[in-house]
Amino acid sequence: MSNALQSVTIRQLRAFAETYRLRNLTHAAESLHLTQSAVSALIRQFEESLGVQLFERTTRLLRPTKAADEVIVDVRDVLNRITAMHTHMQEAAEKGNAVLAFSCVPALAASVVPTVLAEFKRRHPKVRTLVFDDGDGMLIDRVLSEEAEFSISSFAHDPEAVAQFPLHEDFVSVVCARSSALAAKDTVTWVDLLEQPIINLSKGVALQQLISEFFPDVNRAFKPAYNIGFIDTALAMASQGLGVVILPGYFVKGNPHYTSLIAKKLHDPVVAQKLIIHTRKGRALSRQAETFLAMLREQLQLLS
Repeated sequence: MSNALQSVTIRQLRAFAETYRLRNLTHAAESLHLTQSAVSALIRQFEESLGVQLFERTTRLLRPTKAADEVIVDVRDVLNRITAMHTHMQEAAEKGNAVLAFSCVPALAASVVPTVLAEFKRRHPKVRTLVFDDGDGMLIDRVLSEEAEFSISSFAHDPEAVAQFPLHEDFVSVVCARSSALAAKDTVTWVDLLEQPIINLSKGVALQQLISEFFPDVNRAFKPAYNIGFIDTALAMASQGLGVVILPGYFVKGNPHYTSLIAKKLHDPVVAQKLIIHTRKGRALSRQAETFLAMLREQLQLLS
């Protein structure tokens, strides 16, 4: 193959084929979403590579030459092969990536995630799903080891290790029984918590630091009534009126197991808290991951 033919590009082939079909440079440019001058240049480059004239140019139309009539057969065959190859590769990629594997904090896995996952499975029954409910450390480990495509948690991690972007924003809230006096208040402030027994999540180090920063009693260290390791235990205790839990609202909203609880946004100050998606750096999310996260984001917004 000559050096000239080696320089032929797909854009040149498409410009020639569309101009041959329409017999009009302006219409071909519109069809290809290019300028008329760009299409004209591509055809000229293709003619130079072949060493033949492909169109006789008139004031209104382009009349294909005999050489164009001959070469169009090969050009269309090449373009059809490229389209078929692209379709085949897309199908192979979709089959190879037909797994939705992610990790998320247990509180989220126990609340809104099952609702969204059930709807996702209904819409995409052929996608195999793997869900890991882990503590913060394991969330990232599974992403880095490629067991999970992404993780969802409430606190940022080392940006050198993973890429991260926000999924949803809510606010730090007090979670209490619907029978609690706090539930009846229009606005609940941090000061209102001073007389409340606090059920503390002892494993949530980042959350403990946040609470200590905003808890209003500066005369003493923050001393909860209970130190509980698991959020389900803390919420079960709160539902029985044994105390209140301080959490971002998204951990409770949409949880079908705790209809006797209510999350009230804390004021003075209002503290925003984001859910964060973590992925491996340099890796684009699969189509199924993007679909699931869009559904999850929509559900979280509905609950806000």
